[in-house]
Amino acid sequence: MLHMTPITQIHKGKTPPRIHYLAEWAEKRGLIQADFAKETGADKGTVSRWFAGRLPEQPYLFKIVAFLQLEEPTVLFRHPDDDWFRKMFEGRRQAEIDNAKAIVSLHLGKTGGTGTDG
Repeated sequence: MLHMTPITQIHKGKTPPRIHYLAEWAEKRGLIQADFAKETGADKGTVSRWFAGRLPEQPYLFKIVAFLQLEEPTVLFRHPDDDWFRKMFEGRRQAEIDNAKAIVSLHLGKTGGTGTDG
């Protein structure tokens, strides 16, 4: 019979780093880490870890979302430019979207593709 030793979690209970765009949102708003420390009440080290990729804990997360004037926390997981494009195309007819894609493709000299056409 094979006996397996349970795997020990070294950092049990710690939030793993997540991909978010807090630094990019801050840059778009002209904010620095000290602004986030002041607004949320977090210490400088905590804010530094957020900017390095650590996901803020819930109480701080909601303060950050309010400070950045975002609709909801999930917006932090979209780059600010992606969010702008999403809002620009929201509620548009497909023909309008296709036309805009064609114009952008002509301007940039690239075809964006759909992910299915290579």
